[in-house]
Amino acid sequence: MIVDSTCLARLVAEAADYAVGLPVRRIVQPRHDLVALELGRSGPWDCLLIDWSPEFGRLHLAHELPAPGLREQPFGNVLRRLLRGARIEAIEQIDFDRLIHLRLSNCEQLGPHSRLTLVAELMGRHSNLVLIDEDDRIVAAGKHVTERVNRYRQTLPGLAYVPPPDFGRVPPWEADPAEIAEAAAAVPDQVVGKWVRATWHGGSDLFVAEVCARAGLEHGAPLCELADGWEERLAHALRAVPEQAREAGEASIYFDERGEAPEFAYPIELEHLAERRRETSGSLSTAMEDVQARIAERRRLDQQRQRLLSAVRDASSRAERTLEKRSDAVERASDAELDRERGELLMAYLHQIPEGAEEVALPRFSDDGYVTIALDPDRSALHNAQAYFRRYKKAVRLGELAPKLLAAARHELDYLRQVRTQIETAEDVQDLRLIEQELIEEGYLKRRRPDRPGADRRRRGARSATTTDGYPLLYGRSGWENDEVLRAAQADDLWFHVKGAAGPHVLLRTDSRPEEVPASSMEEAAHLAAALSSRRRDSKVEVDYTLAKNVNKPRRGRPGLAYYRDARTIVVDLSSYRSPHP
Repeated sequence: MIVDSTCLARLVAEAADYAVGLPVRRIVQPRHDLVALELGRSGPWDCLLIDWSPEFGRLHLAHELPAPGLREQPFGNVLRRLLRGARIEAIEQIDFDRLIHLRLSNCEQLGPHSRLTLVAELMGRHSNLVLIDEDDRIVAAGKHVTERVNRYRQTLPGLAYVPPPDFGRVPPWEADPAEIAEAAAAVPDQVVGKWVRATWHGGSDLFVAEVCARAGLEHGAPLCELADGWEERLAHALRAVPEQAREAGEASIYFDERGEAPEFAYPIELEHLAERRRETSGSLSTAMEDVQARIAERRRLDQQRQRLLSAVRDASSRAERTLEKRSDAVERASDAELDRERGELLMAYLHQIPEGAEEVALPRFSDDGYVTIALDPDRSALHNAQAYFRRYKKAVRLGELAPKLLAAARHELDYLRQVRTQIETAEDVQDLRLIEQELIEEGYLKRRRPDRPGADRRRRGARSATTTDGYPLLYGRSGWENDEVLRAAQADDLWFHVKGAAGPHVLLRTDSRPEEVPASSMEEAAHLAAALSSRRRDSKVEVDYTLAKNVNKPRRGRPGLAYYRDARTIVVDLSSYRSPHP
């Protein structure tokens, strides 16, 4: 999530408009780099959130106070002791940088005339939250920085607070065409984007790209090659962006290039991302909460997905080794008759075989030449013959079991491929939890914690949708849900499944008139079966369909596996896929 100086300008304006003058009821520190100040006012916002993590550094109003952390944090204890009951006097962004001062007075432990300042340095891996007194001395810090880490500025209690260096940058609202022309003349070979970033505060990738777009300048163009009048256009864009950012108005949530996942929230509409999908929000604080919640949910989803995929990959490796061993055993079983012949020849010529021999050539009973028989020199001819008979009997037993053993191994591999596809296509954490529960009951995972008394472990039923023509669809996203699809099927319903690959069961209700179902509805059902299958990334996918009465689930089969007959095939183009109506 991107939180640059432009975002902070609006967030600080929203926080100052609402929180200035309010007391701090209490302080919660859910983790080592996040603090929430509960505000003493009944209204839409419960707290002011300050996050100084390297990735999500931000300050904004929040609707709900987060739950306290599992462990007490020393920094949080200091804030609770000193700031409880304090009144927020001002919230300021310093020079359009990612530096925010939160000024507080009337601190409970220090008396009515006390003054303290929380300094939020939201600067990537150097982010920190520092509490300083009226003499600019550090009272406490979220992250202690020693001389070994930074010789220029240490952040330790008792030391004088030294602000982060500004590297000679100036606020963008001070941009002047004449000064821009003079500064550019000193570095004519530098490209526009890099020069803007190094010259003005707030030079994030988005800020630089937007300023260049509004000024009609190419990001990578050298300064010496710019056309006349570029200084005025650049100065106007530099002043306009922070001015618009501080104004109250709708914020925008921008999605990734595929338009699927929210990527960041921004206070202004970005001209250089005009083609990107976006949603509007009433305030930037609300948008930040929304984006952060979705990012956190996506991370939980990805972590859970990777954990389950790892378990399925391990189980698949074991199943493939089992299948290979059983296939090898079946091939060895084909030599069973030769082992029986070797044992019989050894018994027939028992007394003619010398002791300690490693092999012997004996004539066949059918006068078809000789058979060379390997021997264990440490055993007698009788014991060697008995060993061949034992191998023969074992091979015969294996030969009788081979079809079932091989079918079971292939069945397990089919199931694991199906589960892998279901994990990859899961839409939310609840989908993955259902798959996890299924894997636990099938013996592929251990239960991480005992179920609470009365815990709800009911299985989710089949999912439903409707085609454009109004025909009901049933489908599953787990083995259990696919079984529910089969249980709900009526004989004349149409059943769809991707051909020769792992995928869901999709059932198209026909009201006992399959011949009247329009081709468009059948195509939508086939599209759904292909889009949730292991071949979902292919452009053209073959999907089999048949009447539900031709689909059977094997006895004691794994969840969601079924076999079918008398199927026809339809080819669908996933590049034009549109999901059916839920």
